[in-house]
Amino acid sequence: MKAIKWLMTGVLALSLTACASYYPVAVDVQPTVDAQGGVYRGQAVSLSSQDKRKNDYIIQIEQNNKAPVVVGASNNIKVQMEQALAQGFSNQGAFIEQGSPTQIQLELEEVLARVIRGHISYDVVQQLRMKLVLKRDGRTITKQYRRSAQAEFPGRLHPELDKVKDAVNEQLSLMLKDMLNDRDVQQFIGAQ
Repeated sequence: MKAIKWLMTGVLALSLTACASYYPVAVDVQPTVDAQGGVYRGQAVSLSSQDKRKNDYIIQIEQNNKAPVVVGASNNIKVQMEQALAQGFSNQGAFIEQGSPTQIQLELEEVLARVIRGHISYDVVQQLRMKLVLKRDGRTITKQYRRSAQAEFPGRLHPELDKVKDAVNEQLSLMLKDMLNDRDVQQFIGAQ
């Protein structure tokens, strides 16, 4: 009887370990930039970023009667967004130059995709919030950006995290496009 008890305990522990290790610890975040040229005429800007998110994970998997499983980004999401934004400004004709009088700070406030288990599918609810703070000659403007999206993916046992990762990358890319196409930002930078 004792041997069966030990065997059942071992099987239970193994099955719990297998569930917890099914998901990766992190996924690769790669936002893309789609910016048209000819917006700026060689204006110089300095660019910095801060990560002010409450959590360092980007995906939270919620299943009935289980603790949520969280998945982070395998690369630094703040650096990825700053580099993509710099690339976008460069594509538009600006020069990225540290110490420039025109300073732009990107602040990440929320990047989260909640994966919610349904009966035969998963809902992916995304919330993104970021801010640009632009400063020059004592003037400051602050622009808030928000994106939210919801998608449903089929799956009975486990969500396909590649699809969730692609959805996150798409929303990050759309947010970059919102920032780069913002007329207030373009006028502030272009008025040097």
